[in-house]
Amino acid sequence: MNLLFLSMTFPDAVNRARGSYNLALCRALTKDHAVRVCSPRPWPEALRERTRGRHFTAGPDIHEAGLWTSYPTYWYAPVLTRNQSGRILANACRKAVDRLTCDWRPDVVLSYWAHPDGEAGLRAAHRLHAKSAVIVGGTDALVLPHRRGRGPHVRRVLTASDAVLTVSKGLRDAVLKLGADPARVHVLYQGVDPGVFHPGSRSEARRKLNLTNTRPILVWIGRMVDVKRLDVLLNACATLRDRNFDFELCLVGDGDCRKSVEATSRRLKLVDRVRFVGSIPCRDTADWYRAADAAVLCSDSEGLPNVLRESLACGTPFVSTDVGSIREIAMPEASILTPAGDTTALANGIEQILVDDYRIAARCYRARTWDDCAADLVDILDVRTDDQPPITSARKEVITP
Repeated sequence: MNLLFLSMTFPDAVNRARGSYNLALCRALTKDHAVRVCSPRPWPEALRERTRGRHFTAGPDIHEAGLWTSYPTYWYAPVLTRNQSGRILANACRKAVDRLTCDWRPDVVLSYWAHPDGEAGLRAAHRLHAKSAVIVGGTDALVLPHRRGRGPHVRRVLTASDAVLTVSKGLRDAVLKLGADPARVHVLYQGVDPGVFHPGSRSEARRKLNLTNTRPILVWIGRMVDVKRLDVLLNACATLRDRNFDFELCLVGDGDCRKSVEATSRRLKLVDRVRFVGSIPCRDTADWYRAADAAVLCSDSEGLPNVLRESLACGTPFVSTDVGSIREIAMPEASILTPAGDTTALANGIEQILVDDYRIAARCYRARTWDDCAADLVDILDVRTDDQPPITSARKEVITP
């Protein structure tokens, strides 16, 4: 199978952590299939790089995977063109797609995120006479369809694509409510790389990362944006400090909200308790999971974030807000869920998760691999080609006794 992957959520040499899960899926697919990638970059990012004398290029992880990748610039007018962003993104990608397909024709154009990426992928598929498929990750099915202007475009992508792939059962239900054909909507659970994400020595990981062995370590990994509600997490940390609970919180990631998060940390007098690690390659996060006593997530909205699956794969339990489809992997033996926005409940959950029983259970977790995910994707796309009944994922993670 020839597959063209089109999405802004994909790594490059500068942003090696962005969309690392999409790189992992494409890498798994390349074992038996031909994959090429078009990953447009918004013009503010492109201009910022150009002022530094650089252009977006593939990083070492992408070269290692043998992927031919193009990073065209996505030109748009903020706010004014939001409702037409799918069409504008498709036009921005057109020349790059033509170069990628000048001697090679895709059987499928696969996009990640329903809009604008999914619309751009759908338009490219129609132009190339290829099948169209889109992966729905969360907010694109839970929030965007209900925004005036963008909603109709999202629904069109979900109803016109040959296959809609959701990363959880909960998201499949949400997509069906938006009018998608049930025969075209499939659950595609993500995976982890067991060679990277696996249990290991906590003390060794802490030595490697220059962390103390004398206090509990909490780790948050993600992109610092409003929906992640890091203000709730920091307020929960202030509550724990006021209870004389000793800990260190490591924030791994970057984003638009970093400066405000740093300001909140200073205002709450948490500077000696919070470490800002910054953005790092996905494979390097494994040591942070192994070093931590627990991972934390405090978002107001999620699909089924792979960071929690990666945490469990490293033998580390998690505390998370009970949003999206997180409950689908939140086994009570290895995790605690709390209401969104509830600072006190989050603080209580963090204290409770440090009981050894949770860590013992997390070490029994066995996750799906990216090879499993790729195999399911190929099965689904072959089903669409053969017009047979839908297949949902059978390769699932489990906790063994």
